Amino acid sequence: MQNKIENIDDWNCLFQAAENGNVAAQEEVAMHYHFGLEIKELKIVVADPKKAVYWTKVAMENGSLEAMLNYANYLSEDDAIFCEKDVDKAISLYEMAIRRGSKAASFNLGCLYRDLGDFTKAFALYVYTDADANDEEAWPDIRIGLCYYYGIGVEKDRLKALQYFKKMVLGKREMLSGYEFNELNYLIGKMYLEGEIVEQSLEMARYHIELADEDGDHRSAQELLYLIGRSKRN
Repeated sequence: MQNKIENIDDWNCLFQAAENGNVAAQEEVAMHYHFGLEIKELKIVVADPKKAVYWTKVAMENGSLEAMLNYANYLSEDDAIFCEKDVDKAISLYEMAIRRGSKAASFNLGCLYRDLGDFTKAFALYVYTDADANDEEAWPDIRIGLCYYYGIGVEKDRLKALQYFKKMVLGKREMLSGYEFNELNYLIGKMYLEGEIVEQSLEMARYHIELADEDGDHRSAQELLYLIGRSKRN
């Protein structure tokens, strides 16, 4: 819905729509109670965790998938600012949201299982989140490659890790943060330098390690470049 709120009257109209059963308005009211809203130094909405949870639950009960995800997030938080923690309920809601097609729910549930120490379930959910490249909700998760690299939640397989890292930097560059792009190139370069799972290639190692240090702030990459030297293009 995302109504443009510029004053108290706009807020009152949105709130009235929420009270009248408009689910999108209920989601937006919950959001504003979560963060608060200030326009030109005028406080329109004071952040109120209890009201944020209340309206999130109302929207969820009226069928909102986004609200279901947000309510599960509240229930899984450690700080109990918004509501008392209830991991079992959070897991149940995440699973319901996953059945309704939410990749964000699978990602969050994977993180929750990670925190609970169940790395096998966490890994499976990371893979589900990343599974469909044509799915608009799917996004690349470098933790899949890192799990293969270190053997967390899955049998260690550094060749699969390398293949996954390459797929990320070559095929999904625009979806990676600068940090992720640099770190993946560092790990790729390191594997070519080590020569344990692929034939050692200083040229390939140097290429990727230089990409990792493209901003001149990757100290680990710089240490390796001191060892093997930089290319002439640099």
